[in-house]
Amino acid sequence: MGLKHSIPSKEGFSEIFSSPEKKYSTDNFLLLCKDNCLEHPRLGVAIRKKDIKLAVNRNRLKRKIKGSFRLKVLELQKKDYVVFVKRKLSDKDKEINKDLDFLWSKFKK
Repeated sequence: MGLKHSIPSKEGFSEIFSSPEKKYSTDNFLLLCKDNCLEHPRLGVAIRKKDIKLAVNRNRLKRKIKGSFRLKVLELQKKDYVVFVKRKLSDKDKEINKDLDFLWSKFKK
């Protein structure tokens, strides 16, 4: 995922967390979104160290989320998306993929 599809940390995340336009939640994720003035969607991933201790596992999950976004990027509305990973994350890849597909389906053009 290139730089044009990622949200710069400080400016974008705080703006979306403070006043999101829409929120969708599943068992594993919370998706916040807000309109952007760009011609493409952007993604940010928020995972707390407190919830997922090992960096290896946090990075694996970030890759999975970004890969899912990259597959759907042409179908999504032009918004900024932040995926917040919840505490009780499932270990099952099928369930994680199902939740991500459900979240992205809410924002198709």
